[in-house]
Amino acid sequence: MEKARAWLDNLRVDPLELRTVGIKGKKKLVEQLDSYYRLWQVAPEEQKAKLLERVREVVAITYEARYHDMATTGDRWFKQDATSYLRAAVLMERLGLETALYREEIKKIHGRLNDHMGKRGPHQRRVFHWYYKHFNLAEPFPLEGALEAGVIARRVEPAKLTNDEVYALTHEVYAVYEYGDRRDIDPFDSASKAYLRTTVEELIRRYVAKGDPDLAGELVECLHYLRMQDSPAYADGVRFLLDSQNPDGSWGTYARQEKRLGEFVNHGFRLHTTLVAIGALTAIFERPMVSEPGRSELAEESEPLEP
Repeated sequence: MEKARAWLDNLRVDPLELRTVGIKGKKKLVEQLDSYYRLWQVAPEEQKAKLLERVREVVAITYEARYHDMATTGDRWFKQDATSYLRAAVLMERLGLETALYREEIKKIHGRLNDHMGKRGPHQRRVFHWYYKHFNLAEPFPLEGALEAGVIARRVEPAKLTNDEVYALTHEVYAVYEYGDRRDIDPFDSASKAYLRTTVEELIRRYVAKGDPDLAGELVECLHYLRMQDSPAYADGVRFLLDSQNPDGSWGTYARQEKRLGEFVNHGFRLHTTLVAIGALTAIFERPMVSEPGRSELAEESEPLEP
């Protein structure tokens, strides 16, 4: 995590600059902010202040009028940025940062968010349900039950899942656990949990074999939230993540994409994979799930994997 933090500290993310090279700028700002948030959650008290100082540098642009262009940007960029735009404000508030201006800007785009909700997939609608509730926004139609049309509810066979569908599956899990911030719940019924166990185990084996820490990391984190740490695939996935960190502290190998993007490959691809690894490993080693759903406190100690 120290190496990962050093890599993040050397990465400058300007969302408006990234948009000029075809990269989802607000999404990348949130990926960097989210990475620091995960590190802040597990940091010793003496390090939290320094992390917050760095976070303030990262989010400084959100206090500028030019960042808040969601009312005027085109439909393509609005759809790509909307989820991240709201998540940035959520994370800032969880870190204790001022968001009064940000909240006013969110209110201004409430109607536009509503207009786009019909175009969103199940896991996105479920996340927006959480964000709408957080910001006290009225929903255009009920969003809480969106996952009834999702990958998990449809019981798609793991062998038939495309990369995009695997991503949708992991984000259905993320959505109900609020990316690990709600750990005292048991949201899936027994049939769903049985499907998830066998499916996620098979998918972890697939992506470890492919050498893909991005989806492997998301899948391992999902098993952690589901309290399925007894799975052999879980241990294999964790070891894979630990072994696949790059020497510079990041995760992900993107030689082909680097030819097209140059240094922006760090923003376009490697940043997301690094966030995934940080999220999974900080949860696994530092933020264990409680043993019984319904308890709101962390377990007393983390139990590391056997070597």
